[in-house]
Amino acid sequence: MPARFGPDKSRGYLIPIGTCVRGTGETGIFKRLIALLGQPPNIIMIVATAADDNVPDDLDTRLLANGARQILRFVLTSRGDSEQPATLAAVERADLVLLYADQPLRLSTLLGGTPLARLLRRRNAEGMAVGGIAGGAAILAEHMLAGGAHGPTPRMGSVTLAPGLGLSNRLVIDQGGASADRLGRLLGALALNPFALGIGIDPDTAAFIGPDNVMDVAGQGGITVVDPADVGHSNLADASPSAPISITNLRLHVLVHGARYDLDFRRPL
Repeated sequence: MPARFGPDKSRGYLIPIGTCVRGTGETGIFKRLIALLGQPPNIIMIVATAADDNVPDDLDTRLLANGARQILRFVLTSRGDSEQPATLAAVERADLVLLYADQPLRLSTLLGGTPLARLLRRRNAEGMAVGGIAGGAAILAEHMLAGGAHGPTPRMGSVTLAPGLGLSNRLVIDQGGASADRLGRLLGALALNPFALGIGIDPDTAAFIGPDNVMDVAGQGGITVVDPADVGHSNLADASPSAPISITNLRLHVLVHGARYDLDFRRPL
C-alpha cells in the first residue's frame, strides 16, 4: 500500500515515462514536467543500468533547458548505494526524483526494501513528485511488471511480477515495446491481479498522475489502458504451462496527448 499522507498533505505526482527517443522539443514532456512543479525544481536522478547501457547524457541537458534549477545524478551499483547519507539527504531536499533503468528488475533489486525506497515512499506522501523513465516507470507501482513474452495473447508463465515501490496500488505499468507486443503481457498480469488497471506507455509518452488520481497523457505516442473491473470468465486456474489464457469482459482505452482518465472511477474524462 502507498505510504499514509501526513496531516494537511497530499501525495505528489507520479510520472511514468516511456523510453525517451526524440528530443525534448519534439515531445513537450519535460516542459510539462517542469511546469507542473511551479518553480525551478531541484531534480534527483537515480540510475541503475548495465555497464554498457548508460543513461542518455542529454536527459540532464533537456531538463535544464526546460527550467530545472539543479540536477544531481546518483548511480546505483549495489544495495549499499541506497543507504548513502548523501543520497538520502539529496532526496530530502528534492522537488522531483526521476528513476531510470534499462530494465525494472535491475532497479528493484538495488532499491527494494532499502532506506532510499522507504524515503521515496514518505517523500511522495508528503508531496514530492516521483517519476520513472523506461524501466524506472514500472517500479512506481506496487505490483511491478518485471518482464514477459511479446505478443497479443497472454500465456501461462509468460509474465513476471515482482514487488515495486508501491507508490500506487492501482496500476500495473508496462513501459516497453509497441502496443501490439505488450498487450499479452498486460493481459497476463491483470489475469493474475484483476484489482489493478493495466497501463502500457509508448516511447516518448508520459502519464502525469495527480494527487486526485486523474491521469493526463502527454507526448508523441499513446497509453493503452486495460480495465478488468468487470472481468468475467478466465481459465487461469486450469491452464497448463505456456497455454494461452482466456480472459473475458475487459475494457480497453487508447489515450493520446491531451486525454485524461480518472483512475478512481475508471473512466475517460
